[in-house]
Amino acid sequence: MLSLTSPKIIFGLVLKTAAALVACLCCCVCAFSADATDITGKVVDATGKPIVDATVLVYHAGPTTGYSIFCPSCYADCGKRAGTDANGAFSLHRLSSGLWFKLLVARTGFEPKFIDRVIPSADETVTARLDARPKVIDPKRIFRGRIVDSNGLAERDAVVQLVGAQWDPKAGGAMGEIPGVDPIAATDERGVFEIDSFFVKQEGIPWSGAPVKILVSIEARGKAQAFRMILAGLEPQEITVGDGALVRGRLVQDGKPIGGAEIGLIGYPRGGTDVHFEIVGSPYEELRIGTKPDGTFEIPNVPVPGNWFAYAKMDSVASRGATGNLACATKTNREVVELGDVQLEPAYRLRGRVVLSDSKPIPDGMRVTISSEKAFDTQTATLPSNGAFEFIGLAADSYSIFTSVKGYSPEGDRFAHMPPISIEHDVDNFTVTLLPDGGAPSKSNAAGKPDPH
Repeated sequence: MLSLTSPKIIFGLVLKTAAALVACLCCCVCAFSADATDITGKVVDATGKPIVDATVLVYHAGPTTGYSIFCPSCYADCGKRAGTDANGAFSLHRLSSGLWFKLLVARTGFEPKFIDRVIPSADETVTARLDARPKVIDPKRIFRGRIVDSNGLAERDAVVQLVGAQWDPKAGGAMGEIPGVDPIAATDERGVFEIDSFFVKQEGIPWSGAPVKILVSIEARGKAQAFRMILAGLEPQEITVGDGALVRGRLVQDGKPIGGAEIGLIGYPRGGTDVHFEIVGSPYEELRIGTKPDGTFEIPNVPVPGNWFAYAKMDSVASRGATGNLACATKTNREVVELGDVQLEPAYRLRGRVVLSDSKPIPDGMRVTISSEKAFDTQTATLPSNGAFEFIGLAADSYSIFTSVKGYSPEGDRFAHMPPISIEHDVDNFTVTLLPDGGAPSKSNAAGKPDPH
């Protein structure tokens, strides 16, 4: 029995773009498998009572193994829907095999939710539990919007997720999931959504009560992600979502195409929002796509305008080399940004040890991670008892090292971080010394020290 997972606030979602509509339709045909399977399940309320006339929608899909060469909503099955019967049961028929599916479940009067990564199986059914939403009549606690495309047509089944809320401009606001405020909403056939606030005044919380405005993230299938501020009130605020741009190129090494790798795209400078809920830097999460056998890749629905770094993901090419970070910019909707040939070049390695200041062995299951300062890209290694580790496939760049050793941290402070290091050649004998949490910092080697080789 698969269980329902509550959605998290998402800052970046990859969708197909109208600029690549023809290509995307071709992808949908290619992605469809002759082998078909079904997903069956039931939608119930918090008490287990069946919910009638709920909608279950295939929102995203992806391969169960390897990297997807299509955007998550470019698969032929995306957009398929089913309604629940008097017993709350539903069936989604003839879905392509070899894929996982992300389902959106919605019903008026209930909080919509996602069911993540469902893999169809004849032996398993899906159970989705929806929480009832109390009816709100106070306009100061209601946030309504209408999502439309550039032609003014309603965007049905767009997902609107709460990013943050503000009560008093002078007091700032709160980010993430906020008790008493709907975390997610879905648009109806008119493109209209509603997020309600049920927050009650609480002593000692400066932002308690009904917020005056909220910041939301909007995902409409076939459009670029958008962020908008919504003011409280009964009148829906119209929000136009654009197609975004298409970024494409070809991954090669020594003139030969590299298929089966994964390309990442991250905005820079990375950012989010300030205390006044103004967007600062790029708030979007990494966009990812796989390379085809001929090395080509297409990343649709890239938000505009924006500055981006494109790179081959370390986990997919580390044994072969690295690309570094290729800068590009998107300016207008339906624009095609050509990266050309993205070269996979020889890369560097980092070898080292994590050492505990009390000379104890590293406990089982502990890890060390290296993260690029520019790309949204990491490698993680599980540490043996002697703490030895190695990372390969590192492009010339600045990197941060993070350790996950229970009870130990740099400077003996679990909130402390080691300063970034620059990799411009192979590095051996890199040492990270950790102190027991709450211990005194080591003067000699609390942070990592590289020895070039």
